[in-house]
Amino acid sequence: MEEKKQLNELEERFRVLETEYDRIMGERRRAREAREGAERHLQTLIRASLTIQAFWRSYKVRKIIKAKKRRGAAVQKKGRRY
Repeated sequence: MEEKKQLNELEERFRVLETEYDRIMGERRRAREAREGAERHLQTLIRASLTIQAFWRSYKVRKIIKAKKRRGAAVQKKGRRY
């Protein structure tokens, strides 16, 4: 009889601790998922910004090259006139 009473007390404590453990682990899981989601979002933003910067740099380089070609052609035409 005494053992049965101790077993019931231990089972009750275990249920309380198990509930607490499940709650804590759930909070940690949600926090981890939120952190991972924020990191994925940040990586997406970084990738997008790098793509935009690469396109902008290539646009500027093409613009400079085009301007140099025009100046070179204009200088060559002037040279022919004289």
